[in-house]
Amino acid sequence: MKPVLVSSRKERLVLAHGCYDLLHLGHIRHLQEARKLGDRLVVSVTSDAHVGKGLGRPHFKAEERAEALRALDCVDEVVINDAASSVELIRSLHPHVYVKGIDYRDRSDADLDKEKKAVESVGGRIHFTSTEKWSSSRLINSDRFSDAVCAYLDRARAAGYRDKILAAFDKADTLKISFVGETIRDVYRYVQGLGRSSKELMLATVETGVEEFEGGVRAAAKHGEWRQAKVITHPEVITKTRYVDADFNRKVFDVYSSRRIQLSAPWHTAFRSQLFEAVEESDVVVVLDFGHGLIERADRETLQDAAFLAVNSQTNAGNYGFNLVTKYKTADLICIDDPEARLAAGMDRAPIEDVLRHGLATLVDCPKFIVTHGRHGSVFLNADEFGNAPAFVSGGVDTMGAGDAVMAVTAPLVAAGLGLDAAAFVGNIAGSIKVSILGHRRAVRRDEIIQTVEALLA
Repeated sequence: MKPVLVSSRKERLVLAHGCYDLLHLGHIRHLQEARKLGDRLVVSVTSDAHVGKGLGRPHFKAEERAEALRALDCVDEVVINDAASSVELIRSLHPHVYVKGIDYRDRSDADLDKEKKAVESVGGRIHFTSTEKWSSSRLINSDRFSDAVCAYLDRARAAGYRDKILAAFDKADTLKISFVGETIRDVYRYVQGLGRSSKELMLATVETGVEEFEGGVRAAAKHGEWRQAKVITHPEVITKTRYVDADFNRKVFDVYSSRRIQLSAPWHTAFRSQLFEAVEESDVVVVLDFGHGLIERADRETLQDAAFLAVNSQTNAGNYGFNLVTKYKTADLICIDDPEARLAAGMDRAPIEDVLRHGLATLVDCPKFIVTHGRHGSVFLNADEFGNAPAFVSGGVDTMGAGDAVMAVTAPLVAAGLGLDAAAFVGNIAGSIKVSILGHRRAVRRDEIIQTVEALLA
């Protein structure tokens, strides 16, 4: 934060703090009203690191937002605030008036309470402007998304998705959740091309770096930051080494350490004991079956007794398409991707609604399905209700684990009573965040999911 020099102690200093991600008429009227409250108006802009607006925000960098504000005649000075709140700034500047927008007037907010106490401690007061609230988020959404996606967001807003999702998160945090599946070590070896080998018909590369991630079920269980989550897995680890183009983060090829997990009889007995205990004690069991031999028929039969069973059964290079979700005869929620759904139903070219209604729904006793489809978003089937939810990104850094993130976030919410339509919406948000993360450098955080929900539905 740059220091602000006040020219005279007799000047009535007014401070207005905010994000100002898209400067619009509402901001201008708000700041014009603020300027009338004193002799000098200082506007502080939230730094990029602390803009809590979710995925893809801020839309403009802090310096760009500050430059736009400096162009206003009513603004005397603009600073970028590098702190998480404006409390320290208030204590430093001693403003006579600290200004917030009309939408904060009746809001119960811990940060606002701290700001109010800070300004009163330096002899100032807080003032809420009367300018009608405008939404930067909604304006940005209308610029970023198609008319169809904006119409979808309008319907989601009218249906009260935000409050339903927040309530479901609170309810899900009271549930005991067990994540079951294989542990995978994901290794990324970054390489740069040297060109064709001089003596053989092959590509030569040079390694520039390496990263290792804890993957599989252990990575998935971290998404959403569930309070009562535990992992049921095994000590044997399959290592999947990806050789990655260091310049563009494109995967060149994989090397598996083995196709299947080889558990000794004592270890398998121990796993089954943990599995039985999890089924007995958990409110939700989330199965991430990567098809590497951990979950056998007897284990699947045990899982059928779960209070709420959510299944994601994956097809990958290591199982040759034999790990179909139809191995599970019953479930409360199935979440898989489009190719996996078509493979399991044996319906390659049919519309996805037919794949679900006349394929999977006849093969597995399950009332709820979510099928992810990359940049096309996802579709869901809940009894007779079929619908779709759009994606909120068109690209990404790395798709690895995106489906796992969707499952890990949506399953507890559905178990907590969230409708499948809203669950598909929040699942797409989790997937969109995950594809912006390289490998498993970090999990999808709860706060960024909620911030993105609120920004999309502002």
